[in-house]
Amino acid sequence: MSSHYHSPTPLLFAWKVIGTALPPLLKPYLRCRCKKGKEIQTRLPERMGIASLPRQSGSLVHFHAASVGEVISIFPIITELYKIDPEQNFLITTGTVASFHIVQQHFANHPEISDHIQHQFVPLDVPHWVDRFVSYWQPSLSVIVESELWPNLIDTFYKHHVPIALMNGRLSDRSFTTWYRFQKTAQALLSKFDWIAARSRHDQHNFERLGVNATYWGDIKQIAPELSYDSKALQQLQELFKDKPIWLAASTHPTEEVTIVKAHNILREKWPELITIIVPRHPERHIEIIEQVGTIPQRSLNQFPDERGLWLCDTLGELGLFYRLCDIVFIGNSFDSTPKGGGHNPFEPAKLQCAMATGDQIHNFKQAYTLLKEAVTVTPDVESLTVWVDEMLSDPQKREEYAQKALQIMDQQSQLAQDIASHLYHLKS
Repeated sequence: MSSHYHSPTPLLFAWKVIGTALPPLLKPYLRCRCKKGKEIQTRLPERMGIASLPRQSGSLVHFHAASVGEVISIFPIITELYKIDPEQNFLITTGTVASFHIVQQHFANHPEISDHIQHQFVPLDVPHWVDRFVSYWQPSLSVIVESELWPNLIDTFYKHHVPIALMNGRLSDRSFTTWYRFQKTAQALLSKFDWIAARSRHDQHNFERLGVNATYWGDIKQIAPELSYDSKALQQLQELFKDKPIWLAASTHPTEEVTIVKAHNILREKWPELITIIVPRHPERHIEIIEQVGTIPQRSLNQFPDERGLWLCDTLGELGLFYRLCDIVFIGNSFDSTPKGGGHNPFEPAKLQCAMATGDQIHNFKQAYTLLKEAVTVTPDVESLTVWVDEMLSDPQKREEYAQKALQIMDQQSQLAQDIASHLYHLKS
C-alpha cells in the first residue's frame, strides 16, 4: 500500500460532502439514462454498489475500464495474470453498456478463463455506495485504466488497504494545466496509488511535474487483441462488394460525416462504383447524420448501399468486421471542425493491415500516432483526404506497403502484457 499519503484537501472533502448529498438526484438520473439505453434496468442497483453476483472465493483482482477502448486493452493483461495463477479470479467494472457487451462477447470466446471473470457496472462516486462495493468484493488489487480518477472510490480502496494501480495513466497538457492549479489535491489523490504506469514519456513527465511518481511502460492499447468479427457476415459483404472500390470512415463524430460525403462525391467522378462506409463512434447519432447529409441506407435497418454508394453502419461492436472488409481507413474525431476532437485509437486498424489516415487533431493519441508516424497519413481537410483515398485506390502496392509498416510496428510490442502482468501480480495484497 502506498506510503506517500497526503492528507485530504478542502476540494476532496467538498467532493465527499457533495457525493453524500447526491443520491436523491442520482436515482432519477440513472432511470433517465435507462430510458435512453445508456443503462440496463435490471442492473441499476450495481451503480449504487449493490452486487448482482455472489463473490467468487479466493483472490480477486479488480479492473476498472470506463469504455470500449479501455476494456479491450485489459484483456491481454488478464490473460497473462491468469497464466501466472490459474486460481486467480477477476472482477471487471465498466461505465457503459457497450463495454459490458464487449466483455461478454470476448470471454464467451475464451471458455478456459470465463469462469474466473465477473462483470459489474461501476458504482457512482457516492461515499456509501463505493464503500458498499469495496466491502462486498474485497479485491486483493484494484487496477484503474487511464484517467478514471473517482476520488471517493480511490479513497475507499485506500482505507480498505487495497493496493491500487493506475495503468496506462493519461495526463494530457490540458489536464495537467487544470490539475496544476489544484496541485495539492492532485497529490493527495494520486499519492494513494501504489503504482502509476504512464501511457507515454510525455504523460510520465506531466505526472512528475505534479510531484507524483510515475513510470513509463508503454501504451497497453498496442497489445489489445484484434477486434472480433462475424466471419459469415464478412464473407457475405466481401461477396457483395466484390471488385468494387471501397473505403471506411471509422469512429466519426459530429460534422465529420459531412466532410466524408463531400470526399465521396468528388471521388465518385473518377470511381463511379465507389462504396464509402461510415461507422459513427456513437450509432445513436444516425438521425442527426441523416439530417445533415440526406438519407443513407442504414445497416441497423438491414439496408445496403444504393446507387449513391454510401452506407451508414450504425451498429455496435462491428468495427472489427469493417476493418477486415476495408483496407483503406480514415480514423475520425480528428478534423478541426470536430467538437472536442483528439483522434481515436489507430492500433486497432494497424493490427488488421489497414492503410490509415487521420485528421490533424490527434492529441489524445499523440504517443500512438508518433509510434505509427511512418504508417499513417495526416489529411486535415476534404481536399487532402480525397487525394489520399484516390492514391490508395489507384496504387494497391503502396496501400500494402503502408499496411505492412503498421503491422511490423505492432508486432514489436508483444512482450508488454507479460511484463505488466508480472508487476501487477507482485503488487497484490
